[in-house]
Amino acid sequence: MFFISQSVVAQIITGTVYDDKDVVEGILVKNVTTRMVTLTNGEGHFKIDASVQDSISFQGLTHEEKILILKEGITYTDIVVELTRKINQLDEVIVKKEVAFEFEKKEFTNTFENQIKKHTELYPEQYEFNSNPNANLNFVNIGKRLWKLITKEKRKTPPFVPIKLEEYIGLFKEDEIINDTFLTETVKIPLEFKPLFIDYCISKNVDSELLKEKNKFLLIEEFINLGAAFLEMLESEEED
Repeated sequence: MFFISQSVVAQIITGTVYDDKDVVEGILVKNVTTRMVTLTNGEGHFKIDASVQDSISFQGLTHEEKILILKEGITYTDIVVELTRKINQLDEVIVKKEVAFEFEKKEFTNTFENQIKKHTELYPEQYEFNSNPNANLNFVNIGKRLWKLITKEKRKTPPFVPIKLEEYIGLFKEDEIINDTFLTETVKIPLEFKPLFIDYCISKNVDSELLKEKNKFLLIEEFINLGAAFLEMLESEEED
């Protein structure tokens, strides 16, 4: 759903993106015609240049894409864009993030007994003192600690690998969205500073996981944030 008012040809489109609950941050707003892109801010606001007949796309990881085609004679200022949430995908993400590791009693008992048996065979002297059944040992707590050690390896995260120089070069050369137009128009980095900006990004060790298609929106946001910091650094250098 779009709410707009009347008049004009080339203009700056401004507005706010909502869903059924609230304003939406991090929505990719793309002029499909010119390939210029931007993201909605924390208040759902966006601003992008466009002309009559340009197609403006609104899309996000958790929302269905919506296309707005600009018509002649209409002014697209402070428009309201309402997106539909991808309920199933959103719920799946939330479940994956919030589900805690559960203690499986039966599996633990079998594993713990096997570990104790093996330890007893290897180090019998460490278990001789426990002939008294009322010995002051809490095997439940010991078992839980042992279980954590047993399962620790299973929950290891993949090793961190930063994006490399050749990956940055290939990205800006081949990607449909993250390209030189994105760099100059959205991130506001002059093209002559592109090599220096890439060096700056390399120094920040950006996670290569962001190169995956499912993380495209996160990568765009990362570049916008890095661009702002880079420009701030350039300004401070000029003042000095």
